[in-house]
Amino acid sequence: MQDKIGKREATTLARRKHIVESAAICFIEQGFHQTSVRDIAKRAKISLGNLYNHFENKTALIAEIAALEADSLISVTKVLTGNAPHKKKLEQFIKAHFAATSTPANAILAAEILAESMRSPLIAEGYIRNRQSLITALIPVVEMLFPDAEPELQAELILDTIEGAGNRVAFAKAKKKKATRDALIDWITAKISDA
Repeated sequence: MQDKIGKREATTLARRKHIVESAAICFIEQGFHQTSVRDIAKRAKISLGNLYNHFENKTALIAEIAALEADSLISVTKVLTGNAPHKKKLEQFIKAHFAATSTPANAILAAEILAESMRSPLIAEGYIRNRQSLITALIPVVEMLFPDAEPELQAELILDTIEGAGNRVAFAKAKKKKATRDALIDWITAKISDA
């Protein structure tokens, strides 16, 4: 009996993930407001009723996208742990977070989620939670590298800089992205030697 329950739960989770991935593609291609629930069901190749069995509306779907983003942030923040020197950890974090924010799909989806966060407390909650998890992971490294700065504010500014630069070059050629990333690392780490 337990195996059947486990399989059923696994199937449900896989179906939900597929619906969320389909919704993300629709939001990227058409925008949140231009995408209907019917569009998402069609993209997921399921009935409208089946979609509503998993999610009550588009807002619930975008909130679930934020929850899935939280899982992907684990790999980005993982570089901040371990025995590497703090400056190296920060460089690795900048590279990892810049790589995530500088893809066209992620830049578009981030803009959609941010815009909807301004309108929906449910979506804002997921956005704020994800951002806070990045800040919390970054603070211990910031405290060591910028001892005289307010660590949370410094972490927020580092995130703002990475995300702004990543989004700005999302549609640029690989050479421009690499140059931007390298300049970003140089600029932020130069501030360390000043601290």
